[in-house]
Amino acid sequence: MKFFVSGKIGYVGGAREAMGALIDAGHEITFDWTRLPHLKPYDDNAAECHLSAIVDCRGVKDADVFVLLPHDRGIGMYVELGMAIAFGIPIRIVTKAESRSMFFLHPLVKKVDSIEDVISEFCSGA
Repeated sequence: MKFFVSGKIGYVGGAREAMGALIDAGHEITFDWTRLPHLKPYDDNAAECHLSAIVDCRGVKDADVFVLLPHDRGIGMYVELGMAIAFGIPIRIVTKAESRSMFFLHPLVKKVDSIEDVISEFCSGA
């Protein structure tokens, strides 16, 4: 299966770990945003941001499953979450915390405790 793992820029370690676990389980990552260069301030890097935004959106759209690793100060990850909902993609939010948004309770969303829970759920598709 194809996965998009979303998280906060600046906290890429958890996203890389999750992507690695999914790859090790035989799955594909549609876009590894953690390998992008630092683009802030965005207005000063408009051309790079333009291309990165297009590739990122394509990564969400091409995923069979969207995985969110939420963070209190995240912004882009919630834009990606909205895209996944709009595209009708099943979403797994890895958190034990209280829902940060009403969209965490959308019918496409399921909260799980760990990336291992995601792998267990979708291992038959590997």
